[in-house]
Amino acid sequence: MKKLLLASATVAALLSPWAAMAEASYFKVGLGPSRYSQPGNSATETAWNLAYGQAIDPSWGYELGYMHFGDVSRVTPGQQSSNFYSHALYAAGVASAPLNKATHAYAKVGLALIESKGSGSAAALGSAVGTRSDTNLIGGVGLDYRFSPQVSGNIEYQYFGDVYRSLVTLSAWTVGLRYGF
Repeated sequence: MKKLLLASATVAALLSPWAAMAEASYFKVGLGPSRYSQPGNSATETAWNLAYGQAIDPSWGYELGYMHFGDVSRVTPGQQSSNFYSHALYAAGVASAPLNKATHAYAKVGLALIESKGSGSAAALGSAVGTRSDTNLIGGVGLDYRFSPQVSGNIEYQYFGDVYRSLVTLSAWTVGLRYGF
């Protein structure tokens, strides 16, 4: 009798909606070039990101993540130096569509809280530091290729918009791995 109750409880737990949602969860890491763009000037640095997501159904889900865009540092011959970096926390809705059994295309739209910090110094003038937080709409597109039921590789482009008093525009391409559980 105990075995029958234990087996029934196990089957009920596995068939419950929360168990199905847990299997649709994933953790993702990525690395690639970020782009800091200004009118007439841009810089490319190394970005990395971490994200947790969950599918609500086969076509829709959400993702929570962190993106670090890298540090842009410059020194000019006149002994002037500058440093700028940004990082973001974001939440996005994700729409997914299968292209074949192993490949899925997806798009995401959400909100990001972006913190940017700039500093500069000149030999004759001293130094200055400024930090600013922005909340932006973000968008992204990507492809997932499934290597196994749990592991897939992805390539993704994300656009984070204007930051730091609209002086800089942020975006990133990343290549990464996604582990589903």
